[in-house]
Amino acid sequence: MKFHEPVITAFFLLLLVSTLYLVPWAENLTVFSEVQTEPNKNAELEIPGWADFTLDIQEVDLEIEDYLEEVEVERSMVEKRTTHLRHNLWTPEFDTCTVENIGESMRFHGSDDAISRLHNLFINLNEIGSDEREAIHVFHFGDSQIECDRITGRIRSSWQKTWGGSGPGLIPATQPVPSLSVRQETEGDVTRFTRFGRVDTTLGHTCYGGMASLAVIKDSARIILMAHPMGFHKNKIWEEVEILFGAVPMGGTLKIYGQATDTTITDIPPSSEGKHSSVTTKLKGELEDLVIGIEGYHVEITGIRIGSPDGVQVHNIPMRGSSGTLFSRLHKKHFKAYMQNWDVGMVILQYGGNAAPYISDATSAERYGKRFGRQVKYIRSILPEAAVLVIGPSDMGQTLDSTNLSYPMLGNIRASIRDATIKEGGLFWDLSDVMGGPGTMEAWASAQPQLAAPDLVHFTPKGARKIGQELDRAFRAEYRTWVDEIRENNK
Repeated sequence: MKFHEPVITAFFLLLLVSTLYLVPWAENLTVFSEVQTEPNKNAELEIPGWADFTLDIQEVDLEIEDYLEEVEVERSMVEKRTTHLRHNLWTPEFDTCTVENIGESMRFHGSDDAISRLHNLFINLNEIGSDEREAIHVFHFGDSQIECDRITGRIRSSWQKTWGGSGPGLIPATQPVPSLSVRQETEGDVTRFTRFGRVDTTLGHTCYGGMASLAVIKDSARIILMAHPMGFHKNKIWEEVEILFGAVPMGGTLKIYGQATDTTITDIPPSSEGKHSSVTTKLKGELEDLVIGIEGYHVEITGIRIGSPDGVQVHNIPMRGSSGTLFSRLHKKHFKAYMQNWDVGMVILQYGGNAAPYISDATSAERYGKRFGRQVKYIRSILPEAAVLVIGPSDMGQTLDSTNLSYPMLGNIRASIRDATIKEGGLFWDLSDVMGGPGTMEAWASAQPQLAAPDLVHFTPKGARKIGQELDRAFRAEYRTWVDEIRENNK
């Protein structure tokens, strides 16, 4: 019997969501769960698509080459400027390592140029708190492994404690999977469209925005947002809300109110397909339920950002069933305008697991790696100064009663992604190595407490928390090394 069959996985996830709402509330307690719920009646079912692995994107490659020539990406993106280190920053107990002593499996691997872009992020983090420094944004894209704010929530809480900022960041207007950062309800005529999973071609365009998904309101709708009582403390502090719009052919009306926020009513100006706009409303920064009311014909909402105007904003963007090769299939100008709306310091890509069941030979693994590398190149062409960190797929078991405790081609997939990432100027962090190598997902599933689900694919809440902490530790090792270098140069 295969333990990663949908029925077994759904049963496991049902147990998790039941546990989620029975666990007593505790401040700063991290409980991430891989939750499978009844899909929203208006939501499209998200399933893996073979098109992710077979699409020919040579035309996109030519666009990337042309754009890179236009922006003239330099080998080093770090300006030569004096860096003043911030002192007395909060650090977690495990922040004791540098890249020299953290261990090879935990390190970020990449070229000097890729490391330079990471150092540029560190410089900007040190400028947080100055009058002119706005929020620095981190986008964490991934597959179902990061659903429910898994892994992302851990690093967001830690980085906001150190460098400031608050709020959960971007969330969709309608949420098919519960999250541990925000509880939300949607009322009215709302339809969800995604560029991943089962794509509904009736939308008629590819202007999905940075979340690769959008919601269409055909008449009127209310979106109710509530801070999750079990979420991180920083998640519950909302200083502003930003509603992001796509096409609004006839304009509309936006109403926002809460227990601490007075009612504000704003006209949504008409806009055509492919346009991007947003409306930001200041909030009190107090714990409150927020209601967003929208009226208008065919209003596209490409995201809702809840957070602060400064500090660090970390966005959790899961794409169930995706292999991570969809970015270049989004409308280029719209995606670019969406991402350049903010100061993006880092893009994290966590994919590969959904490709493993479909890849049976080394040639296919190499082909997938090249396609994935084009996505790194594409994102870098849009955000040339941002660091791009690729998290390789975790170990994955086929069956608990099989001799194949890992998918046969998983090692080839990891190697192919790593080579393509480094070639295209990204950083690579090998999650399978961090776990302990091939076969460790079965060991994690058998551990006490259990760190992986019986499907040998997904992490349990404790396992997800551990991965988030290890990613934070690796990031801080790079930061600590950079700090030591700055101090040495300033002597």
